[in-house]
Amino acid sequence: MALHGDFSSFPLPELLQWLDSSRKTGTLQLLTWEGGERKLYLLSGQVLAMANEGLWGRVARVLSLAKLADGAAVLAALKALPPGGEDVESALRAHKVEPKQVRELVREELFGSMVDQTRAGHGAFHWTEDLDRSGEEWAPCELGLRELLFESLRWVDEQPDVDRVLPGDALTVRSKAQPSPRQPLMHRILLTLCAGGQNLGRLRLSLGMSRSSVTRRVFELLKAKQVEVEGAPEVVVDPVTDMLEKGAVLVREGQYDAAELVCSSLLASDPTDRRVREFARMAQSEHVAALYAQLPPLAVPMLVPDPEAQSLLKPEERQVTGLLNNTWDVSTLVLASPTRELETLKTLAKLVRMGLLRLTNPG
Repeated sequence: MALHGDFSSFPLPELLQWLDSSRKTGTLQLLTWEGGERKLYLLSGQVLAMANEGLWGRVARVLSLAKLADGAAVLAALKALPPGGEDVESALRAHKVEPKQVRELVREELFGSMVDQTRAGHGAFHWTEDLDRSGEEWAPCELGLRELLFESLRWVDEQPDVDRVLPGDALTVRSKAQPSPRQPLMHRILLTLCAGGQNLGRLRLSLGMSRSSVTRRVFELLKAKQVEVEGAPEVVVDPVTDMLEKGAVLVREGQYDAAELVCSSLLASDPTDRRVREFARMAQSEHVAALYAQLPPLAVPMLVPDPEAQSLLKPEERQVTGLLNNTWDVSTLVLASPTRELETLKTLAKLVRMGLLRLTNPG
């Protein structure tokens, strides 16, 4: 199935929501704005990779400028990526390039691009179920559509604060802290490049990245008091924004239960905040995707009899256990269960951990 349209009639956030809820597989291409075009390669609602003219050169230049990798080696590694996207890790490591750094830079470009497109509100798209990457400058991303949607909308909502603090490119950014491996990659890169002071406009041009992305990260460093910007007003930390950022980090680290606690607290304080609602949806979607990675939808759960261990289960968990018949697969159990999809999957995962359940392949 192919789908064509423009963002005046089908806004980008709504398009991403549709692709996410439908768990689509294919290519979202020709997202056109002043900054060029992008192609997003999706598998079951997850962004596997992104393609864009000049992408390889930008990734290589940024890693080289920050002295994190040899630019020529990065270019060679990206050119050697197999068209089908198989065994990306080995292809990059063979050239001594860290896959995580490449993925983080591609995500960064993707976030900035989505923000720019959402704010502009114009452009066109083409959706196809073809996943062919041959002939494209593509690089791995591996990002959930729900996280992409949440982060880009959060950036859009908070961009007025960033623009107020960093209104122009003539401002000078100077590092106050040393880069550390514990910091996010873009923070490390900016701290390295601004060690002796750097004009914001030149910094953005040298990186070749979206202004939305660069100013956002400088704003975060300014808020953390790790850089100083001459003439910039003091950044007042919004507690909701701060908690959302911490919650997003928990989701990226796979600490979903902790992220749910953050989500519950935020929803209790202000259930009408769009950022909070989107975070709740994103956290749940990413948790469900992670559980399906452990529990393949077509796998058939087989109950291992253990009355003593089963007596420790909660009543709602026993309800799910009662549905097990050694015939239904995971997807059928989720549909038949009286509890929500997420709760059913969490129960099945718990049963596997307890040794009460083993998964068999119907083939």
